[in-house]
Amino acid sequence: PPHRRLHLYTASSAAKLVASSVSASLRVDIARRRVMLTLAAPPPRSCDTFVYVQAPSLEGAGTLFGKNSDRPSAERHEVIRIPRKRHRENEVVQCTYISVPQASETLECVLSRPSWLWGCEMGANEAGVTGGNEAIQTLLADELLSPNDGTPAKKLLGMDILRLALERGTSAKHAVEVCIHFLEEYGQGGPCCEEDTDWTYENSFLFADANEAYVLETAGQSHWAWERIGPGEHRNISNGISIRSKWGAVSNSIISLCQENGWSNAASKFDWKRAVGAGGSVEGLECRGGREASGLRHMQDIKAQSDNMPSKQTPRWWVERMADVLRDEKSGICFRDRHGFCSTGSQISWLPSILPDRDNRPGRKVASHYFTGASDPLCGTPYKLFVFPDPMQTNNKDEELDDHDTKTLWDLWRKRALSRVTMKASLRDALSKIEEEGLSFLEGDGNVDTRKQSTFAGMVQTELELLENISG
Repeated sequence: PPHRRLHLYTASSAAKLVASSVSASLRVDIARRRVMLTLAAPPPRSCDTFVYVQAPSLEGAGTLFGKNSDRPSAERHEVIRIPRKRHRENEVVQCTYISVPQASETLECVLSRPSWLWGCEMGANEAGVTGGNEAIQTLLADELLSPNDGTPAKKLLGMDILRLALERGTSAKHAVEVCIHFLEEYGQGGPCCEEDTDWTYENSFLFADANEAYVLETAGQSHWAWERIGPGEHRNISNGISIRSKWGAVSNSIISLCQENGWSNAASKFDWKRAVGAGGSVEGLECRGGREASGLRHMQDIKAQSDNMPSKQTPRWWVERMADVLRDEKSGICFRDRHGFCSTGSQISWLPSILPDRDNRPGRKVASHYFTGASDPLCGTPYKLFVFPDPMQTNNKDEELDDHDTKTLWDLWRKRALSRVTMKASLRDALSKIEEEGLSFLEGDGNVDTRKQSTFAGMVQTELELLENISG
């Protein structure tokens, strides 16, 4: 997209200006120029992430999570399972560009990701934690560039940090803490696309569990701020800085850095978005239009529908409402383009609170995760159910499993998109039955049916057979 080069040019220009700073007054002037240059660059056009914490349902409250991953349309996307594993002392893990110390034990995860990199765009773990990341742009973006040649410095991608957090985080708050550790210890950065090595960005994250959620936003290599979303609250992020003065914590030096640059003052509580996003300006801070505003209206509408109904809704009702949101093409939340950016994967999760039933026995504890594992969720690909423990785990407990044939599935949907095939009603109906089967799990007792068609891998195989055997 055209914004990439402009973004990198403005960031590089700002870096050169900063290097020539010789006085406090000049430094403030340079910072103001950086504001003007960075605000001139269009924001990234990709990804929307949503959460509703402890949404009321007939089976007790549960947290609803959803995300569309928007990436280059020709970039293959896959869904993989990472098994729980113990690791040797002093072991390291090779991420996309750098290696970091491995944890003594990592959790079982399901990850949706571009197939060329180590990290992920979104995913979940066996502890009931979900997470997604998005590209954002702040006034400190030049920190991501090498001072030698202005190219992206290879550190941890935001997608790497997300996977590290899901492999280690036993709660949403713990996942945030893992992110902060790796940000401060190793920094973020590096080319974010296999085909365009100039494209880099800062990151925002949304982590959720059954009880709470957190938005974590970053700036430069290692600055950050987080905000908690509590029970009964909803939140959405869409490639923009969104945390204002309601933050729970910020990185140690960010307030003084912003005051030094003239982006903030000590007279009022630190406004993260106004400082790192607008350089102290009040222009354009309110969410009035675009995908973020559309997403907010969707969440407000879902809450209003729930509040106005005579009885609580089922978990299925909540998941279906999120599917409606992620299939909204008019707003751009479902982004469709054959040769530019498009929604290359989608996830919905229902994370039930652990509540006793009428007989004081443990209630439903199984989280339900739904992945398209293919192109955008509006093209016809169904959401397919994944639950922990993965039934495939019995086949291989130690090694990373394959992609459940999701790369093959992605290739088939990509071929259909390029050939502009019109889907017949018979195929659409057959595919919808796959999604129906997965959603029916939310109406049962939470026990996993081990029949092939009820596993995520089995659903992928059914979809492949339908696409190959039914023309049109």
